[in-house]
Amino acid sequence: MSRQLIVAAATALVDRDHAVTLRAVSREAGLPTSSIYPHFPAGSAILLAVCHAAFAELSSAVLSASDVHAAGLAYLDFAALHPSRYRVMFGAFDLAEPTVRLFTGHTANALALWLGLHGLAHQRASSRRTHVFSAVAPRLINSLTSEALS
Repeated sequence: MSRQLIVAAATALVDRDHAVTLRAVSREAGLPTSSIYPHFPAGSAILLAVCHAAFAELSSAVLSASDVHAAGLAYLDFAALHPSRYRVMFGAFDLAEPTVRLFTGHTANALALWLGLHGLAHQRASSRRTHVFSAVAPRLINSLTSEALS
């Protein structure tokens, strides 16, 4: 139970763009710092657990999509709803390879699709013109998966 509480507290810190330190996590979780050590030896281990939990959530959204367009939009929605978590997933730890595998069932060129989606998600997070991305996303997904449609 404590491990889940610790990861939830760390996720809340990430979502608010706060540093994930043992002390910050213990404050957020309402636990003594010493109770975290049996589960996580350092803040980086907690951050890795946050990334794995976020990846599981992203995987569920992408893999439950009905088709490649829905999968691509689910990916972009996750990145838009959880921008700090998304940045940590691909900044602090490299989850690119398992993420590419999420799209292998949808297209022959999963790497190109992920690179396009990842670039769009990154730009969307750093731009104030988010309305533009609603129109671009379906065209991007279609162009990157057109070999599957031919």
